[in-house]
Amino acid sequence: MSEKSAGEVQKDILRPRLEPPHVPLARVLVNLPRMMANPIKRFNKYLQEYGRDFILSVGGSRRTHFTINAEVIQHVLQKNHKNYHKSAIQTDELARYLGRGLLTNNGQPWLTQRRLIQPGFHRQRLQALVAAMQTVINEACAELDAAAAAGERVILQDVTRNMVFRVITRAIFTDGFDEEETNQLKTTMDTVQRYVIYPVRMPFLLRFLRWSGIEGKKLALTQEIRVRLQQRIQERRAGPPQDDLLQMLLDSRYEDDGSPMPEEQLIDEIMILFAAGHETSANALTWTIWLLLQHPEELAKVREEITAVEAAGPIDFESARQLTYLTQVLEESMRLYPPAWITDRVALEADHVAGYDIQRGTTVGIFFFGLHRNPDYWDTPAAFRPERMTASAKKNRHPFAYLPFGGGPRLCIGNHFAILEMQLILARLLQDYDFVMPEKAVGGR
Repeated sequence: MSEKSAGEVQKDILRPRLEPPHVPLARVLVNLPRMMANPIKRFNKYLQEYGRDFILSVGGSRRTHFTINAEVIQHVLQKNHKNYHKSAIQTDELARYLGRGLLTNNGQPWLTQRRLIQPGFHRQRLQALVAAMQTVINEACAELDAAAAAGERVILQDVTRNMVFRVITRAIFTDGFDEEETNQLKTTMDTVQRYVIYPVRMPFLLRFLRWSGIEGKKLALTQEIRVRLQQRIQERRAGPPQDDLLQMLLDSRYEDDGSPMPEEQLIDEIMILFAAGHETSANALTWTIWLLLQHPEELAKVREEITAVEAAGPIDFESARQLTYLTQVLEESMRLYPPAWITDRVALEADHVAGYDIQRGTTVGIFFFGLHRNPDYWDTPAAFRPERMTASAKKNRHPFAYLPFGGGPRLCIGNHFAILEMQLILARLLQDYDFVMPEKAVGGR
């Protein structure tokens, strides 16, 4: 990088420097129990009081610039992304449970893996996975029908979590886990994911979790999952090739030396596919149906569209793209209830954006939930309006005002897979079943 000229240095000196308001430490400490119980509610309170950018720190812990400012977010995630890495909590801490893969890597190791795995989520590969997705959806619906016939009470979130986990399992291992093994794997993965929230959200608990032995028990569970995955990988290598994500990972080769992915790295990436592609999509499906139950006109419109598309035959990869309104509903649902409500990046060097100075080592907390409800970008932001997601409406918004899958080079690699999966599941559930609020029953239509 060339040195600055005297004129540029003078401009830097004269440029007004600004930091967002700081939340007083005493205030932070008093609100800590509330933050632990309901962080979204507490962040919203801070936004109301301090504005769309504010700085928060707890004693000697990391200094965080929280933001719902699309200009700042675009700069961090896209325009100057090389200066910002995921924090140690998102990388080192999560990697202890999920391994070093796309979700938990930074810099060149992340880029190398991204280039290697990207082809697995291209259009042709997704098209090949639709049959496996439909098989899983049909199996799950057969169980729903049996429950309805028996008059059993079914919880919507249980339905969506079960479907999504089965779909991702079948997409990775088309010849893999049977029903019992899938359920065991899901239970173990759910236990680990529920636990990981604590060291990620509340890093000050790490010493207690380690001292008490709780951490060790959860790490042992992750090792159980890794052993099962290793067995399946070895069985695949000894058997015929399949058309699934595992085969893609086995067949892929690094650009520099043509070598395959090491087995430990392969297990890491599969662990992350399970973690990143499971709970987020299930939650998005649940919120979408919940919102539609409160908006019967929109629900009727979605069902009319599904009926029209199905008139030409079962919904597949091509016809799913005709579910225009259903997709708008899904996208608006993910605006109100984003699959990931927050992320972070750490500044490697000092930076300046939107009038703010960002010191080296500062963590930038990107609050997606608040961004998606920021009145600077959304009219009546708390209202459910699928028309916000038409192509013309999207063109008139800031490109970083809506980020259900993140943004910039680290945009979620499986975003198209997730949308397709959710389109297929919603089309089936909304067309064939009625869901009742409050929690009463789910029955066949």
